[in-house]
Amino acid sequence: MPNETPTTIVEAQYPQVKSVESGFAILGLAATFVAGVQAQVMTISINTTRKEQTIKLCFINGLFMGGLILDLVASFLAFLTARWLQRLSAEERSKLEEIFTDKSSPRKNDEEQPAIDEQELQKQQQQQQQEDLFDRILHFWLSFSLFSSMPLLVLGVMCMAAGIGIYVLTCHKPIVGVLVILAYVGLAPIVVGIFLIGSGKKRRMGVIHELGKRRGDW
Repeated sequence: MPNETPTTIVEAQYPQVKSVESGFAILGLAATFVAGVQAQVMTISINTTRKEQTIKLCFINGLFMGGLILDLVASFLAFLTARWLQRLSAEERSKLEEIFTDKSSPRKNDEEQPAIDEQELQKQQQQQQQEDLFDRILHFWLSFSLFSSMPLLVLGVMCMAAGIGIYVLTCHKPIVGVLVILAYVGLAPIVVGIFLIGSGKKRRMGVIHELGKRRGDW
């Protein structure tokens, strides 16, 4: 029987938490890659002197630099979130795993739900009453900070895409701008489709069924 390492034990006991942790680690690498690409894209307009910069170029450079900052912050936050999840205690991991599991596989009816101890229910109600508005706002802010790397990365990419679009429309011949806009319009449904899958079981199972029919082929 192979020896079980601590990492293997953690993955077996807390698969949901480990999956989220790995996701943020990958997101950090992706954000770093996007930031590198955006830094290269910036060179098309950032090298102009201050006297040579028009209002259009200033706006384009602002989009590029703002997007670069968003990408770098997203990479940094993704690393911090992954590290924060790694540092959770066993009790904290167990609680987070329980919440993630309940969210990912909700029970169909009340008959499947286990009976809740009255003392535990009263304890939860007392905790909710003791938690004032400031605590709720603070907890929401802290949790949003941990999970905000993906929205920031999306905003950074959108700034880069907007900067490229404005640059080709204002600094190149119309045919170049038309081709880039057509590329944006053609790719938009594909990118948006990824975010529209959501967590609904019916839609996800339909997607899985279609993927199964293709067996990895185009």
